Parts: sequence; structure tokens; C-alpha cells
Amino acid sequence: MRDVSSAPSIIVGIDGSRAANNAAVWAVDEAVSRDIPLRLVYVIDPADLCGVDADHRQFAAARAALYNAQRAVQATGEPVKIEAEIMSGTPLRELIGQSRSAVMVCVGSIGMKHACHGMGSVAAGLTAWSRCPVAVIRPPLRWPTNPEPGSIVAEADHPLVLRHAFEEARLRAAPLCVVASWRAETPDDLPDESRLVQAHLDRRISPWRRLYPDVDVKPVTVRGSICRYLTENAESVQLFVSGSGGQACELQAGSDGCSVLTVRQNHL
Repeated sequence: MRDVSSAPSIIVGIDGSRAANNAAVWAVDEAVSRDIPLRLVYVIDPADLCGVDADHRQFAAARAALYNAQRAVQATGEPVKIEAEIMSGTPLRELIGQSRSAVMVCVGSIGMKHACHGMGSVAAGLTAWSRCPVAVIRPPLRWPTNPEPGSIVAEADHPLVLRHAFEEARLRAAPLCVVASWRAETPDDLPDESRLVQAHLDRRISPWRRLYPDVDVKPVTVRGSICRYLTENAESVQLFVSGSGGQACELQAGSDGCSVLTVRQNHL
């Protein structure tokens, strides 16, 4: 395939799985809203190239996977520019390299090639080492019990996380819940601690309300961990925007977690 420049784009890791195609469809709005290309990348591991026949099969599989992902994207009807490339290398290493010039990297939560020869999951490795925000996209619920759009949930402690969360809520016309967690040392501390955390949270999101008056934002305080809130509201959360990758909540393991957008302080 033709060479693609290192101009800013939304990168999607494609591996032939339905999860990867879901990630490509999710990423369409990210690319369209920024007027930048959606770049589909398939990485062939050299370890899988061991003979002429194997080479042909690998490249045929790559072309088929990219074709199917492109069809899924085109089916959205959105005016997105699609680029595609087949690369050689280990998926994790190559996607980390691509992240240096990308605006965002998106991958499916489960894929055929997420095991990366001893380096662990591609999704987990990307959230740790990517140079840009990483979205790990889970498939939508097959039978949603609530027809309303799922909420965006964000940690309250990081301004960069809040900015991305407000942008996602605006982009996807979704309500935003900004969550602050707290722990009381004794039962007598409960009322005072709750009021203090709520007041601090209100002050923290006040300037963001003014910047994003069209976003329906709800401040939420929870005793204990934010993981509890996510677990109790699993069916109504479409995306968790985190500064830590949600690893403490094990959102990247198991089948009942939500999609996760990881934004770190070096993603400026």
C-alpha cells in the first residue's frame, strides 16, 4: 500500500476482529470533528512470515481486514477521509511509534492479535506507553435496557482529563458525570467529609461549565473508589475518561467494563 505521511490523524489498530472494526466506527466522529484523516493500520509480525505461502496468506488477511474495516466506516455515511497501511513489526511497538504523530490511537478491547509475544496486551501496553490519548473500545451492549445515550464518566482530579471528557460529551451529545471519591476515617466524619468533597468538586468544574454551556454535567461524589460507581452504573456508562487507564478498576479485563479513554499529562 502507498506510504502515508506522518500528518496528524486518528489511528485505529486493525487486526481482522469485530472489536477492531467497532473501534474504527467509534473513531469516525473523532476524525470528522477535527477534520483529519482516519488512518487504519494493520501490523504484520515478522514472526508470522515464514515462507512464500505464509507471506501471501498474511498479506491477503491484512488486505481483507482493512477492506472490511473501511466498509464498516463507510457504512456510517460520515464524510471521513480514510487512509490505510500495512506495516511490518510487532503491533505494540508499531502503534506506539505511530502515536508520536497521532491525535489519538484507538483499538478494540478484544482482538485476535492483542497478545504480543510476551509484551502483554496491546491495549494495556498502549495505555502505558503511547505518546497520545488511547481509546480502548468495547462493543456496545447487544440488548441495551436504556435507549438514552450512555454517559461519559470522568475522574475529577486532572484538568487534562476533564478537558477531554467535556469534549467527548459535547461530541457524542452525552451527559457527563464528573466523579470525586472520598474516604471517611470514622462514621462521624461522613457528613462533613461529604460536604467538603462536594464543595471542592463544584468549584473544580465551575469554569468548565462556563466553557461548555451545552454539556449536561453532573458532579458526583462517592465514598470509597470510583470503581464502585462504575460497577453500579455499568449499563449506563459508554466511556470512562481516566488519567490512569482505569487499571485499578480492571476495566481493561473482563467483558462487562466500559470503553476507556486514557489521557496522561504527557499527552499535550
